[in-house]
Amino acid sequence: MKAIAFSKLVATYPDADVSIEKSVGPRRADVLVEFPEPRSPLGKGIAVEVQHRNNSKDLFATDQDYYDEGFSVLWLSEQHYAEYDVAIDHVQPVWPKALPQLRGYDGLSWPVVDEPSTPEIQIPLPPDYLDHHQSSIRDAFERGQRQRSNRSWTTHQQVWLSKPHQPTNRSLQFAEAPAGGFYLKLSKGKKGQRPEFVHVPLREGDIDSFQHAPDILNSALEKKLVEGEWQDLDVCWIKAYADPITAWLKVISTPDNGYLLELGKKDANGQSNRVKTAFTPSERFHYRFRDFFDSLEPYLSKE
Repeated sequence: MKAIAFSKLVATYPDADVSIEKSVGPRRADVLVEFPEPRSPLGKGIAVEVQHRNNSKDLFATDQDYYDEGFSVLWLSEQHYAEYDVAIDHVQPVWPKALPQLRGYDGLSWPVVDEPSTPEIQIPLPPDYLDHHQSSIRDAFERGQRQRSNRSWTTHQQVWLSKPHQPTNRSLQFAEAPAGGFYLKLSKGKKGQRPEFVHVPLREGDIDSFQHAPDILNSALEKKLVEGEWQDLDVCWIKAYADPITAWLKVISTPDNGYLLELGKKDANGQSNRVKTAFTPSERFHYRFRDFFDSLEPYLSKE
């Protein structure tokens, strides 16, 4: 896999120095592209990480280490390869990702006002503007009406990770929000209590991201478990770095050789949320897991 990536990068960046297994600061890139001069927005070059043996690596910490050294990052996994070719059009540019994330009023003095005020000003809109934007204004109004309605979440598809007699309910769901929009949701909670959950927004066309989701169970169960250690066995990237939200579905093994399913997401500001819950592998569960993802196509496929 490294050799294929190396060849593709040499052809794509003929003026750059391309190396295999080269150190960059505290990291060692599987393939490293170094430009003669820094260029915007890729910086000094591209550090390539090939994910085929070390899925437990902290991706976000790895990214930041490369950014600190002035390099962009390219993650490659099996889904990016097609025989002797590989897709490299999803490079994470060092600029502006290397900038530190600020929170709230970081770097600013706390604003002080004598009294809070809520002024109301009526501004008439020009008739030409209203005529031109009538449909979008109507859509915004109706969307607001839906958000204020008493509708609840609608679960369209669900696969249970727990059994009826167990005290904790655990399930993976495909649900629709009250205001519209589809979400992948993983939840767990004791009966009668508010569940812990995480949900990832989906849109038309995302069905392609789930192509390999059912296969992570097979891949995970085929791997040898190390007793006494946590292991990331396999992962399916639901949302890539090009999206506002990065999201993943992962299978993890526990120190006592149990299995966990994790759904997580991280937004552009670095805020992350994840839920992991136990499941018991079986032929029946595997069938229902695959059937769950197969059933999403009518909702997410582009017409």
